[in-house]
Amino acid sequence: MPRISVLMPVFNTERYLQEALSSVSSQSFTDFELVAIDDGSTDGSYGVLRDFAESEPRMRVLSRPNAGLVRTRNDLIAEATGELIAWMDSDDISRPNRLERLLATLDADPDVICVGSDVERIDPDGKPLGFERYPSASASIREQQLEGTGIRFPSTMQRRSAAVAIGGFRSDFPIGEDLDFLLRLGEAGGLGNISEVLYAYRQHLQNTCTLEGQKWPQYRRLILDLAAERRNFGSDRIDNGASVTIEPSAARENVAPRVLLNWARWAFRSRDPWRAVRYAVMAICAAPLSPGIWRSAARLLISRK
Repeated sequence: MPRISVLMPVFNTERYLQEALSSVSSQSFTDFELVAIDDGSTDGSYGVLRDFAESEPRMRVLSRPNAGLVRTRNDLIAEATGELIAWMDSDDISRPNRLERLLATLDADPDVICVGSDVERIDPDGKPLGFERYPSASASIREQQLEGTGIRFPSTMQRRSAAVAIGGFRSDFPIGEDLDFLLRLGEAGGLGNISEVLYAYRQHLQNTCTLEGQKWPQYRRLILDLAAERRNFGSDRIDNGASVTIEPSAARENVAPRVLLNWARWAFRSRDPWRAVRYAVMAICAAPLSPGIWRSAARLLISRK
């Protein structure tokens, strides 16, 4: 039985998958299993997983028709055999000492049940887009969580028993299921972050945050409201059997231009002006009839921040 189960949900990430898998396989800490579930990918992701597993004896691959991210995360927890579980998105990159550093933190403090790290944002080509820094103290993390941040989920490692005890992920959220999970996990024990970049978090236009980004403000508010209910009453509506829904928007917004403008802003801060200009132009091309995007791009290119 390995100390750590690295859990990877996979759906249509063929372009980035080999790099993600290699970053796990080359970890300095070696006593782990890598469990991947292909959730009905329609590209070549399953083939990449199958081929990689042939040369990686610590890897197990499961494939099935698409059931969604929440079901996949819960199935991965059920498949894990390690004492600890570390999450790994199939389009991201783990630094070589990531598992070693997270494990050392959990071994040093039995009261901590979940630990993450600082994160580097990267673009679709793996170029830097700046850093996300998070507090290390549990109280500070909990305070920031109440604003929807505090810890970056895919950078985390948890005690498997704690993830099982809180019931895993809840199926009510097409986006934000990780925030809901981490809030409930933090109510069961201590959280921590390592003030070191151990994870590269890839930005691209096909990830969940982009595809479902229009819904995020509403779901974040709902998830934080549920957390307030638990603080005040000991349980929330979902715990008590109620269903929660968000009214669908009348029209689906094209969030890609705003995402591209964010990349341009981050590229300027990373001192890469040519890439910043490229993303600003891509934002305009994604919404050529939007005066707001033109104005935002112009302001960004003039101020360079």
